[in-house]
Amino acid sequence: MAQDLMMSDAALWNQNGGTHSNPYYTFSQLYSPKRLKELFKMCEYLFYQSPQIFAALRKFGEYPITEVTYETTNESLKRQHKDLLERVIRVREFLLKCSLDKWIYGNAFITMYQPFVRYLKCPSCSALTNIKHIKYKFNVKGLTFTYSCDSCHKEVVAKEKDIQDRKLMLSRSINFIRWDPKNMEIDHNAMTGESVYYYKIPQSDVEKVNRGHKTFIDTLPIGFLKAIQKSKPFKFADGAIFHMKFGSPAGINPQWGMPPLLPALDRFFYTQILRKANEAIALDHLVPFRILHPLQSTAVADPMQTISLSNWKYNLDQNIRRFRKDPLHIMYSPIPVGVVQVGGQGRALLTLGEVQEAEKSIIAALGIPMEFIYGGLTGQGMNATMRLIENQLETHIADIINLLQWVDDSCAKFLGWEKIQVGLTPFKIIDDLNKQNTILSIWTQGKTGQGPQIISDSTMAEMNDIDLDKEYKRIKQETLDNFRMQQDTNIEIQKMQNAAASQAQQQSAAGGPQQYNQQQVIANADQLVAEISALDQGSRKSRLYQLMQEDFVLYAVVVQRLEQQTNTTRQQATANIQQQQQTPQQG
Repeated sequence: MAQDLMMSDAALWNQNGGTHSNPYYTFSQLYSPKRLKELFKMCEYLFYQSPQIFAALRKFGEYPITEVTYETTNESLKRQHKDLLERVIRVREFLLKCSLDKWIYGNAFITMYQPFVRYLKCPSCSALTNIKHIKYKFNVKGLTFTYSCDSCHKEVVAKEKDIQDRKLMLSRSINFIRWDPKNMEIDHNAMTGESVYYYKIPQSDVEKVNRGHKTFIDTLPIGFLKAIQKSKPFKFADGAIFHMKFGSPAGINPQWGMPPLLPALDRFFYTQILRKANEAIALDHLVPFRILHPLQSTAVADPMQTISLSNWKYNLDQNIRRFRKDPLHIMYSPIPVGVVQVGGQGRALLTLGEVQEAEKSIIAALGIPMEFIYGGLTGQGMNATMRLIENQLETHIADIINLLQWVDDSCAKFLGWEKIQVGLTPFKIIDDLNKQNTILSIWTQGKTGQGPQIISDSTMAEMNDIDLDKEYKRIKQETLDNFRMQQDTNIEIQKMQNAAASQAQQQSAAGGPQQYNQQQVIANADQLVAEISALDQGSRKSRLYQLMQEDFVLYAVVVQRLEQQTNTTRQQATANIQQQQQTPQQG
C-alpha cells in the first residue's frame, strides 16, 4: 500500500492553534493529496488545467521519439517487424502515450494482450463451439456458460473445465494495454528488488461481466473472470508487465515512481488562488458603474429647485437611447450634467505579475527552461541549454528504447518469429555542425578513394533523416525508366528513319527528286533545337506538336537532339556538384 506522501496536518499545525506561525504550513496543504493514488488524480487535473505543464510534458514526451531502426540483414524479416510495429501497433504513437503516462503519473504499466478464440466444450457430446457464434447466459459466481449445443441439440452448462482458450496467432489482432496506475498495486521485496503486480478491476468492468456483456466476456482472459468471481485483484504473471518509472528517494515508496509534477503542486495551488482573485476583481471592478446627476453651476443656482427631476431624467434617458442608435446624436441640456464613476480600478488591483512569477516557478519545478515552452532560445546560451535538456532526457530515452525492444520481442515470441534488434535513431536537440562537417569529410574521402571508407552510406543517411532503402528503390526505378524511355525513343527514331529511307527509294525509283538530305535534316534540327530550348515549357510543347504535323522525320530528329542536350546538361551539373563537394577537403 502507498505510504503517506507529505507531513500530516497535525504535524504542521501549531500546538497553540496558530497556522502562520509555522513557516512550513500553508493553507494549500489542506487540499494537498496525502496518498499516492490521490496524487495521481491531482496530476491528471494539473496536466489538463495548466497550459505550461501541458505544453512541457507533451514536448518532453514527443521530442525523444524518433524513427524506428531495425538491425537485420534479412529484408523479409525486417518488413515483417516493420509492418507490425508501424502499421498494426503504430508504435510511435503508442510510445508517446506511454511517455505521457510516465511524465504525468511517474509510472507507466504496459502489458501485451494476446488474442485468443474461446471455445466451450459440450459436457454431453464433447463438441467444441466458438463462443462468438452462440447466445449464452453467464453466471459469474459459478463461472458457467449455459447455452444450446448445436451438435446434440441440448441445453448444457459449460463449467470452468469446459472453457478452452486457443491462441489466435494473427499479428493484426495484437494489442498493448496501458494500465491505469490508480488501479495498480505493487507487492515489493526491498531485499531482492522484485515486485509482484496486481490490478484492481474497476467496478464498471465488474458490472459488465455481471450483466453478461457478451462482447466483453468473449474477449476477457479467463484470469480476469476468476478474479471477478473471487472479488480479488488480478495478479500479473512474472515478466508479463513492463514498468517504467521515475526514481524516488529510498524512503518514499521505492516500488513506485514519483510524479515529476509533485514539486509544482504547491505553486499550482498558489497560482489558482491568484487566478480566482483576479476573476473576482474582473467581475467586480473592471467595468465601472456610472451615475449621471444635475450639476450645480454656482452656489445659488441649484437645478434641483428649478427643474422637474423626473422630466430631466426622462429626457436624459431618451437622449441616451438615441445615442445608442446613432453615435452622431447631439444632446442639448439647459443645465450642466455631472458624472460619478463607481469602480473601474480593476487594472490596478489585478495580480498579473504575481501570476507570471508563479507560472515561472511551476516551469522551474519541472526543470525546463522558459524558452523551451515559449520559444526564443537564441544567443550564446542556447547550445548549453539544449545540451542540458538533452542530457536530462537520456535516461527517459533509454526507457523508451527498452520498451520498444520489449514490445517487439513480445510480439516475436507470441507469433513465433525470429527476434531482431530494434531501436530509435539517435536523438539530438541541436545539430553539432562541426561534428557533421567532420563526418561528411571522412565519408567523402572514403567514397572518392582519397582515404579509407570508415563511415557507411547508412550512417550518413540516418544523420540526415533519409530512408536509404527508399532512395535506393527510387534510384533503381528512375534508372530503369530513363533506360526504357531512351530505348523507346531510339525505336521510334529508327522506324521514322526507315520510313523516310523507304519513301526516298520509292521516289528515286519513280524518277522523282530525293526529298530528304541527311546532313540538311540534321542541320535544320540543330537550328530548331536552339530555337525551342529558349522557349518556356508550354510554348515548347506547342512548337513540337506543330513540327510533328509538318515534318515527322524532322520532328523525330529534333526530339532526339533535345534528349541528348538534356542528358549532357544533367551530367555537367552532377560533375559540378561533385567538384564543389571535393573542393573544401582539398583546401
